[in-house]
Amino acid sequence: MDTISFLVLLGTGIWFWQDSVRTREIAVSYARRYCREMKYQLLDETVAVKTLKIGRNFLGNVAFHRRYDFEFSANGYDRFNGNLFLIGQKLVLIQLNHPDGIIIQEMEN
Repeated sequence: MDTISFLVLLGTGIWFWQDSVRTREIAVSYARRYCREMKYQLLDETVAVKTLKIGRNFLGNVAFHRRYDFEFSANGYDRFNGNLFLIGQKLVLIQLNHPDGIIIQEMEN
């Protein structure tokens, strides 16, 4: 029984790790694409997970709710913060905290 429990726990851990890596790559591509559209530069070409919660997706199924933070620049010398909000692997909202005003873009379901 202990071997089965260990294998289930190990399999769950491996699945969670792979899902997290895949979702992070998707978040980087969303941030890169949005910064390019807004004529900003995504700094460090990366995002960092800030929050991870379990919730429901739009169909009512259990899904992870993640918030990723990233930094962007308007001219290459300044640094501003941005956030991505994902449910599962679907982008729900992106926010750029620019000193001229916060830019919030909600995505359609």
